[in-house]
Amino acid sequence: MTDLIIIHNNDITPPQQYLLQVTRKDTPEPETSLCYDDVVRKNSVQVLLSSERFKQGEIHLYRNQEEAVRAGPSVSWVPGLDFVHAFHVCKPHPELQHWINRCRGRLWPPDRLLEAARVSPRLLVPTGHQDSDYNLEEWRLSPNLIERMLMFSFNITHIKCYIVLNLIKQSFF
Repeated sequence: MTDLIIIHNNDITPPQQYLLQVTRKDTPEPETSLCYDDVVRKNSVQVLLSSERFKQGEIHLYRNQEEAVRAGPSVSWVPGLDFVHAFHVCKPHPELQHWINRCRGRLWPPDRLLEAARVSPRLLVPTGHQDSDYNLEEWRLSPNLIERMLMFSFNITHIKCYIVLNLIKQSFF
């Protein structure tokens, strides 16, 4: 695969959803031909890496294994395990920096955790927003590593509050 350009357009993609434009192998210019099975053409110009076709390619690649189970961005052949292929994002994202700036100066999360979140790996996973016109092409920015750091920093009061809020959410929504 060649390099990909992350495209976020507030008019067509929801928050934390991105389109991945394919670039040419020989130059950093956008690709103009449908050179791979998992790319699609949108707006008659852009060649995008399709998250749906990417997952279909994984299913095809491992077709001799057990029946694949799909759940969100994961494709799994092993009961009880989820496998998510993702792309590592090299550049910092403004959304993450905005969240860090909003949290600074408070008791929780502590500054050391915010700094760890700032440098933690950011991943794009193959799943689109269900209400989007581009849901088969979209990739979501996954904050799962940051969420893990936050969860492990909870004290007993945080954990109890989290459990109660989840019970309320499950009961009413």
